[in-house]
Amino acid sequence: MNEPTMVARPKRKKWSGLTAPRGKTWLPIAFGRKAKEMLSKEPKTIEVISPMKNGIISDLEAVESLASHFLKNIYDIPAKYPKLFKPQVVVGVPSSITNVQKRAVGHMFESIGVGKVTIVEESILAAIGLGLSMEEANGTFILDIGSGKTEASVISMGGVVVGRGIKTAGNEFDDSIINYIKMKYGILIGPVTAERIKIELLGGKERSDFGIIRGRDLETGLPKSVKVRSGEIGEAINLQLTKIAKLVAEVLDETPPELMEDILKKGIIMIGGGAKIWGFGKIIEDETNINVEIADNPKECVIRGCGRLVEDPSMLNEIKLVIGG
Repeated sequence: MNEPTMVARPKRKKWSGLTAPRGKTWLPIAFGRKAKEMLSKEPKTIEVISPMKNGIISDLEAVESLASHFLKNIYDIPAKYPKLFKPQVVVGVPSSITNVQKRAVGHMFESIGVGKVTIVEESILAAIGLGLSMEEANGTFILDIGSGKTEASVISMGGVVVGRGIKTAGNEFDDSIINYIKMKYGILIGPVTAERIKIELLGGKERSDFGIIRGRDLETGLPKSVKVRSGEIGEAINLQLTKIAKLVAEVLDETPPELMEDILKKGIIMIGGGAKIWGFGKIIEDETNINVEIADNPKECVIRGCGRLVEDPSMLNEIKLVIGG
């Protein structure tokens, strides 16, 4: 399954008494991709939220309903073998969050009926998905640019040696594009339009040189469309990309010198949806003087690592678990 972590549900009104709505009123309306399609288009009585913020649970009730919905869908998929009543789950978490926040993820899955929860850092899962050895004492630098957070990690022997994260990521890119279009053209656009134009104009090899943006004219209040160049969108997010390049330099500064030779040989491996942004690798290379490699299917590296752990449980002995269920 490949679904956004988004939930659409009725807005909660704070009142009590006989006229107060019952609990069933708060049942979610849509999950995942269907919920994301409603973003910025929903009526006043419905809200679309993302229960995960920067890799951290921000709305426990919503994320429980989201995970329960996806598990139910998996149980509905026909399989060769009978499904167990309590499944085993491998969960990827950012290495920069606290142990309390990591345990909250484990307790959340236990509360919805999962039998065993194994929590592993996403950078380790990405390395497994890339086919890297977990037993050798070789340093590997992985830069993960997601939608809510960016993490730079140096891993060796199945564990994170140095890891730091910042909130600058895909959502921040979208906000920068919204502000840029608002200041330069006087047009107000939403996050869905900003994400679309970012992918169209900066999305790697298949990008376009020009794109059409449609929004509301701030002066007249009427619909308006403008033609923008890819260079303008790159200029809009350039400050955010520079922040990520600085993060990479800071992590390299904290890396043990014995691992630097391995990093120089392998280069910096970029994963996540942000790795596809055109020209991003050149910015990091200019900042660090280290070659940058973009992984094949960068958005799927972490989930491929989860899949390998599920298929080969013996690999769990080779990695340093955050929390073992």
